Amino acid sequence: MISIIVPIYNVEKYLKKCVESILNQTYKDLEIILVDDGSPDGCPQICDEYARQDSRVKVIHKKNSGLINARKSGLEAANGEYIGFVDGDDWIEPEMYALFARQIEKYLPDMVISDFYYDDGTLSTSDQLFEHEYYNKNTLESDIYPKMLYSGKYYKFGVNPCCWSKVYKKELIEKNLPQVDGRIKMGEDAAFTYPCLLDAQSVATVKTPCYHYIINPESMTKSYDKDLKDIIFLPYERIKEKCRECGTDLGKQPDYYLLYLANFLIRNETKSSEPIIGINTLLSNEDILNAAQNVNLSILPFHTKIFATALKMKCKPLLKLYMSLLKRAI
Repeated sequence: MISIIVPIYNVEKYLKKCVESILNQTYKDLEIILVDDGSPDGCPQICDEYARQDSRVKVIHKKNSGLINARKSGLEAANGEYIGFVDGDDWIEPEMYALFARQIEKYLPDMVISDFYYDDGTLSTSDQLFEHEYYNKNTLESDIYPKMLYSGKYYKFGVNPCCWSKVYKKELIEKNLPQVDGRIKMGEDAAFTYPCLLDAQSVATVKTPCYHYIINPESMTKSYDKDLKDIIFLPYERIKEKCRECGTDLGKQPDYYLLYLANFLIRNETKSSEPIIGINTLLSNEDILNAAQNVNLSILPFHTKIFATALKMKCKPLLKLYMSLLKRAI
């Protein structure tokens, strides 16, 4: 059996299409766990109605505490040998979990990974590193890990961190999901998927894209997040911690990822009335300053090159200039 965890918050207009796409899977041995994360709209009632209609559906109602904690609550209720995730505003093709189940039966892998569609119909090729149908630990180490976090093009992941185009053995999730800090608001998938991939002994792939990722404008933060400076680097710290635990050297990949997170932070700070706080956060972080020293400036886009140079020089005026350029572009 495969358990599917669906974290739900404020997605009423998308939820029925999402849940029905799961109920209509050609693979029927599913457990569907709908986690209502204190949603303020009609989602709780919709969830309860589906539970009344189909015995495979479980509903968890909980106080709002964020995506990571919703996933953790779903995991506690899951009984499947493998676990998958679907976001409440996305939907999936009818054969998705049948294709996953076929690879599970064939290879018994720790993870199955597939491509997916963006909502405009274009195909994600973020998992293009996976040229083969099956990888053991040796081929993961030789072919996947060297470009897993950073493909070599700024900024493109070698393996997309999204957790919803994948299924995981339950014990792999039980080992790694509890270690993810529930405060994370950006990079929560990276803080979970990459540690799982580093622990995995084998991975199978599905080349048929079946997941439809909906870019939901209502879920995007357009306002200043005053807490972001305190939590933005938690995914990086979790990945580095896992690398130390596994004895895996990702080379300069974490440096590029840290620069990417720092760039996101400074973009958030352009919305603040006191952007100097964010600048001071960056200039006092030794990991960021070291990352700026390690990255290859010549391969960075123009604006990012200015940003990395400012960090490399510890130059506050240049960082302020960079922020003014960002504000003009908004």
